[in-house]
Amino acid sequence: MIAFVYYFSAIGAILAASMILPALIAFGTQETDLGYRILLYSGFAGFLCIATFLAVMGRLQGIRRNTAILLAVFSWTAFPIISAIPISDMANISYMDALFQTMSSFTTSGSVVFQNLETVPNSIIFLLAQFQWFGGLATLITLILVLAPWEIGGLPQVATASVAASIVTSHSRLVSFCAGIFRVYLFLTLICFILLVLSSVSPYEAMIFSFTAMSTGGLTPAIESVDLTLGNAGMIIMAIFLIIGATSIFWHQYIYKLQFEELRTHRESYFILAVWAGLSVYIAYTLFAAAGSTSNLPDATAMSEGIFNSASIISTSGIQSRPGALSLLPPTLVLIVIFIGGGCYSTSGGIKFFRIGGMYSLAQYELNRLIYPHASKPSLFGSTKLNIEFMKAIWSLFAILIVTVAISSFALSLSGLNFHASFTAVIAAITNAGPLYAPEWSTGTNAIWPTYADMLVSQKIIITIVMLLGRLEVIAVIASLTVLLRGGR
Repeated sequence: MIAFVYYFSAIGAILAASMILPALIAFGTQETDLGYRILLYSGFAGFLCIATFLAVMGRLQGIRRNTAILLAVFSWTAFPIISAIPISDMANISYMDALFQTMSSFTTSGSVVFQNLETVPNSIIFLLAQFQWFGGLATLITLILVLAPWEIGGLPQVATASVAASIVTSHSRLVSFCAGIFRVYLFLTLICFILLVLSSVSPYEAMIFSFTAMSTGGLTPAIESVDLTLGNAGMIIMAIFLIIGATSIFWHQYIYKLQFEELRTHRESYFILAVWAGLSVYIAYTLFAAAGSTSNLPDATAMSEGIFNSASIISTSGIQSRPGALSLLPPTLVLIVIFIGGGCYSTSGGIKFFRIGGMYSLAQYELNRLIYPHASKPSLFGSTKLNIEFMKAIWSLFAILIVTVAISSFALSLSGLNFHASFTAVIAAITNAGPLYAPEWSTGTNAIWPTYADMLVSQKIIITIVMLLGRLEVIAVIASLTVLLRGGR
């Protein structure tokens, strides 16, 4: 329990300190009153967290597996609930709307509950974008240090993840490991920011887009159309960093260290790049065909929008280059790619390419056994051996996600949404691709397809819960509930 309180208060203190930057944005954009209120909330939260942190610091012990799981699930639940209080006050919205918005930010979903984003103060948008950025960082740490070491959800085992259980039990190694991930994450964000500024994007908008790209989130500045703000160069830069965010952090490490053997046996990221390339060409052609001529949509613009929208779908960001761009595509194709998502050990949502590849490899192996019943060749995906226990974890997660989608869609349908809208909203929530749900997907004039802002409270509650389940891949929540019911520490 001491370790639980220690790390929870430490995370709270970091989040409280991070609110200083949005306060500076408020002062710089003449939102002086908001700036002081942000500092007030930051100081109050920081005082409570630091006082708690110092009170238990001398009695810190190692953190156990069950405690780590509980800490992860509790933190992902508690911080949005707490952060919704200042957001509700400063944005002048109901607490339920504020909770929906903060959960959307922390889970990198990007769903927007504001009636008109143009009227929201710049400092509030920046604060939510910063929460989204921290949510992406927390996703990587949760995957590597909590889910992977104990094979929750069938994550591939790599050298760094396999020793994560020992890292968690050592305070110094845990802090050092998290600091290393933070430095890389921050460095890539700054590179994205600099490149966007060099492509003539304003510093304020470039920072928010950088937060969104690295976290593969869906929150954007108050703009009419992404293509007008970013331009062709900006969309390509965003697409590249969305794909970086959607591919494995360990794959990035292999590239940086020139570990050719690991790069050769790695499969997932190459599938992602291949799908990105193919989908980019298809979307560019679709947009060009819809425009009718190069005078309406130049070739370069069509290609840059295709690259951007393709990266947005694969990374489960859900942002569109322009309103209605994704609705030109077959809905089934978009929903399938979004549901698959990006890579393991990335900030994207979805099932992940590795798990789909694992299920395909095992199915192929079983079919081969029908022809060659005595074959003993193991089922592999890249360098990962897919034994029966590993596949049980993958299929368990897949089954639980399907059941969650079915139950949530049914619940939203009972609340008044038509099935198409309900299903799309649930897929968008569980894959953390909030902007995917948009009125442009409506299939009929009489279809009930409200925006997030116009949804009923019950509908917002359902989607809020699904966003959290999707970010934790459901299975971690079940594991934490099991720990609580068994009384484990």
